Amino acid sequence: METRVAMATGMETMTVELKTKTVEKLRVIGKKGESYDDTIRHLIWGVDYETFMLEQYKILDEEDEWISLDDL
Repeated sequence: METRVAMATGMETMTVELKTKTVEKLRVIGKKGESYDDTIRHLIWGVDYETFMLEQYKILDEEDEWISLDDL
């Protein structure tokens, strides 16, 4: 079964079809009074932040030589 959810995009809204189980998960994850749009934005922000941090750690791991701050 699918559920239609209207989501705000700026001043506009659009309808997105979600499976009922997905909507149920969003209800569990979301906070009371929070819209589906808010809940999804928080989830996306978390993924973006995690991806950013993993990329930064990869860059740090790939660097062969570091200069001590005391030497600057």
